[in-house]
Amino acid sequence: MDKLTTEELNHLVLEEPSNCTIKSNAPLGHLLSIIFQSFKADVPGAEDLLIPLSKIKYSNERIGNRFRGKKPTDSVELWDSGTGTWNWGLPDPPPKQHERSKKGKKNKSHYEEGAPEGQVPGGSTSNSNSTTEHVVAGFFNALTAALSRHGLETKQANRVWSGAYSTTPIKGDDTLRKPDIILSDEPDPGWAGVKVAVEVTSSKYRLGQRVTKSLDTKAYRILKHQPWRRFVLMLSLCHNYRELRVHVYDHSGSAVSPPFHIVRQKDKFLKILSSIVFGNGECIGFDMTMDIRQLKIPVVPHRTRPPRRLRARIKKDTNYGECGTRVKLEDVASDEGEESGYESESALSCQPSPSRCIETLDSDSLSSAFTSLETDDRPDIRTGPPALPFDLPRSATPVELLPFIAQNSVLPNSSPIGKIHVNNTRYDILEVIWSSHGLVGRGTVCYLTRKDGQEYIIKDHWVVGNTDDDILNEVFMLQKMQGVRGVPELVESSKVKLSSGEVDNTKIYRFEEVPSSVGTWRTHVRLAMKPRGRLLHAFRTKLEFVQAIRDIVTIQQEAHKRGVLHRDCSLHNAMIEDAVGNGMLIDWEFAVVITSDNRYPLGGTGTIPFMSRRLLQQVKKIWIRETARKGASSSSSSSSSSSPLTIDFVTQDYTDDLESLFYVFSWICIEYSGPLGIERHLNASKEWLPHAWSNRNIAGCFDSKFTFFTTDDGQAAVRTQFDDYFQDLVPLALEWRDLLVLNFPIQVQNEPLRQPIEFDALFKILDKHIDRLREDTPELLPERLFRKRLVDKNIKDVYASGQIMKNMDCVPVAVKKRSLNDEWTIEPAKRCRVS
Repeated sequence: MDKLTTEELNHLVLEEPSNCTIKSNAPLGHLLSIIFQSFKADVPGAEDLLIPLSKIKYSNERIGNRFRGKKPTDSVELWDSGTGTWNWGLPDPPPKQHERSKKGKKNKSHYEEGAPEGQVPGGSTSNSNSTTEHVVAGFFNALTAALSRHGLETKQANRVWSGAYSTTPIKGDDTLRKPDIILSDEPDPGWAGVKVAVEVTSSKYRLGQRVTKSLDTKAYRILKHQPWRRFVLMLSLCHNYRELRVHVYDHSGSAVSPPFHIVRQKDKFLKILSSIVFGNGECIGFDMTMDIRQLKIPVVPHRTRPPRRLRARIKKDTNYGECGTRVKLEDVASDEGEESGYESESALSCQPSPSRCIETLDSDSLSSAFTSLETDDRPDIRTGPPALPFDLPRSATPVELLPFIAQNSVLPNSSPIGKIHVNNTRYDILEVIWSSHGLVGRGTVCYLTRKDGQEYIIKDHWVVGNTDDDILNEVFMLQKMQGVRGVPELVESSKVKLSSGEVDNTKIYRFEEVPSSVGTWRTHVRLAMKPRGRLLHAFRTKLEFVQAIRDIVTIQQEAHKRGVLHRDCSLHNAMIEDAVGNGMLIDWEFAVVITSDNRYPLGGTGTIPFMSRRLLQQVKKIWIRETARKGASSSSSSSSSSSPLTIDFVTQDYTDDLESLFYVFSWICIEYSGPLGIERHLNASKEWLPHAWSNRNIAGCFDSKFTFFTTDDGQAAVRTQFDDYFQDLVPLALEWRDLLVLNFPIQVQNEPLRQPIEFDALFKILDKHIDRLREDTPELLPERLFRKRLVDKNIKDVYASGQIMKNMDCVPVAVKKRSLNDEWTIEPAKRCRVS
């Protein structure tokens, strides 16, 4: 994961120098003056901060001598003006390799000034097992408490720093990660509740260092679970734990603030900390024009819980067991070279997830820290529906239906989970339909919303460009396609603005524009559209599926007549309208007005798995040329003076979109095993077409598609890889494939031969198979189909069990019927007598 995020951010990280003087009234530099501009409160000086002595949880000899004789309830200074340092046992730099204690001797704690272990002024006792992360998190919380005494407060829920996840990974994601410190207002946040993450190290800050790669990956995780954020704010504390930097990750890359020494630049440090903790959501990357409720994962209702025996099995399978806590070895590594002492991110602690650990807050404070949090017993929109029993009764909802119900069924009286504004119009958010993943890119999030009893789809995304011609291209294209059945109807659109009234554009966070970042700036745009649709693979019958495919071809034909080329027909852009079941084609952001030579800029040529062979070949040539021109570029991810990618052009027309639609059709027939998006579990050891078409290497993807159309292996792959449910669509796939063989030019007697696919030819094939599906025995509706599958599976299981029982020495044993929570019973069955 670190490698992928590093590649994504290559040459897109802009570091702001310490001597940056873009604005005379910006003591924190350009980046921080922009993101913290909404925070207007006066921050007290370090000399004015007081805190009860008992709250100083981490101490040293100097602090003990200074406050000797004080009572635990006495207020004391957090800043020592005499020595010019904080009255907190901040960690000192770790000893060098040659300074480590000899074998057999106990290592001395490397807290400041070598304090006697466990001794804290005022009678408090520190935790000898506390890590550097706990000490720093406690220091941040102590500063927060002291600042709040001066009238600083937030309307948000209390934000608390915690180092509890530095040794135990945050759950809720397929790849577990352990941030050193997090800021959150929830007791057990998960990635969806992390507001800010911090990485600490004793080493000097260097781009490409392990700590920056770790920040990149954790920023990706936060943005994945909170896709509605404008940016993710992260902190690094480097160079003997004293040098603070603010890292902002948005959809154009990353911007890094100048370094601030938390001792020598104490007041600037306090300004930064206050803006993060007490500022509104805009200061840490949230969008103030929308609000979405942070829902809690519900407790499974009693009637839908699995039987006790099954619950015990699940608990046993998910038990983490016990093991010792592993710590980062980086703190005792040398400052020279790579931080090879870091614990691998994939080497995870076996400890169970801790209860929320709040540094410097006692039990009374802990109970009040989250009193403003609201709980909700509805499914968490971030994690999907709650787990249901594996063995459902026939009268219960089939497991295969759950994804469809969770994502495509919202009751008319459903309560909203948030609100969002387009211009001055407020819409209630009912559901997060879809969100893209990744740091750099469009960052698209689609919401199902409601206004005045009507449902609307709101598309929230980041568009490349600075002029209206680029930013509002999708608006212009939807207007040109207005009235075409299957094209979304545009209700209204807006460029999202900050609280200052400025349009939200990623360029405003950069103090300068370097050549390598030209053409990467993105503007925040929001569209309100209707009607609502569902993804193409969520069809209800095969007839509806093929008819929707035909409708999408009709849309492309009508677009061609109107002089518009869509250019991005992919799996998530092909849909079915909920109300009437006709096909839809969405996402017209990259559509263009057709030119006489059919040449267009490279951007927006489609999604790689669904790109035509002709486009892949052109992109491959461009990529090879650019790689040769740049040579072996530096692996550093910082922005540099290197020249930007030249604007290349490719040849593209409607035949490329029709080939893309074929890949969408085949993808669904292989990756799914029935209606309503039932995913199929593909054997990873087998070569599947979707996997070959998803090759990250452009040349490899082109070669696999070229082979598919030019050899008999392509026909064989269709016959063997289509799921059993789709086997009666294999003839359609093969005839469509034959139409596309010459859609890409091939050499015949040293002459290129190309016969582009035509709309009429494709319509003829589709109509023939639609008529056949209508004449065949009517297909079972999804509900009946799933019930039949469950019954068939149950019969097979019962038969297999009976065969096993015959081979065992069994005698009938009376088993009392017992009623389970789901109101179904277990009949008497044979059991082996236990001696």
